[in-house]
Amino acid sequence: MKTTDRLTFLSLLVSGAALALGACAAAPPMEEEDEGTLITGVWAFVSETNTETGELVRDDSTWSGIWVFTNGYHCLARMDNNRTARSAAELAELSPEEQVAHYEQLLNYSGTAGTYQIEGDTLRRQWDVSLGPDIIGLESVAKVRVEGDRMFVDLPRRTEESGPAVQVIYRRLE
Repeated sequence: MKTTDRLTFLSLLVSGAALALGACAAAPPMEEEDEGTLITGVWAFVSETNTETGELVRDDSTWSGIWVFTNGYHCLARMDNNRTARSAAELAELSPEEQVAHYEQLLNYSGTAGTYQIEGDTLRRQWDVSLGPDIIGLESVAKVRVEGDRMFVDLPRRTEESGPAVQVIYRRLE
């Protein structure tokens, strides 16, 4: 793929990430008051641990994230804290290869949104919007528990290619 084609592709991918994040806008108010669930609210990313090896995958010293649950909808956005912002003028001064590297590092971001249900300690999420189109329309099933201001989400391995089972911890913001 030529450098200009890669730049165009990466620009489109970054635009798609912006659209996915835009999906996190608040849902219109429901006619009835949301009764809420144990996870209704806004949560900040704390850590992610590989439960198969016990290895810390990432934590809030290197990654940030917000997960919102309200009115049966969820929206999650996470990113690498070390991504570098550049102005249009700075980007124009970079070589095509440096521009590609800049856009590639912006992809250290994930975003999903859709509906959710809680059944006992089981969290079922439907992915309606995602930076990764391969999961749109799929359902994620996880175990969830809340202890004080912490939410523990145990995500099983979906497939051999999807990576290991993990436990993700979030801290309640509101």
